Amino acid sequence: MRTLILLVLALTLNACRPAETGATGIEPPDVLPASVQELTPDQALSLMQNTPELVILDAREQWEIKQDGRIAGSIYVDYLNGGRFAENTAKLDPKKPTLIYCAIGERSRLGAATLVKKGFTQLSVLSGGFEAWLAQAKPIQK
Repeated sequence: MRTLILLVLALTLNACRPAETGATGIEPPDVLPASVQELTPDQALSLMQNTPELVILDAREQWEIKQDGRIAGSIYVDYLNGGRFAENTAKLDPKKPTLIYCAIGERSRLGAATLVKKGFTQLSVLSGGFEAWLAQAKPIQK
């Protein structure tokens, strides 16, 4: 039983780790670029309800989405897979309002820093990630 608990803990911690610098060529930002808003789940939900053109990006891995669900309408971009992230975000309009989230917020912060460098101007990050979203019982799609 102890081994199982340690294995689950190790997998959970590993899944929430930010990408290593070599994966994207950037360091995780201590502070988000000034143009990026950090939103609480309540603020993010309000943005979704009041901004029909909002693009929502899910930076988690596929297994996380299958296990926990996702925010309805979100686009899977998988930050930890640098090639997939670049490919999926290259198709997006950087002028559209965009919200990015991950499990706890680290990958979305890294993703936001990358997207700012690609010219995204209306970018928001879900503070606390999907875990904060779930903790506040916000709607999800399984």
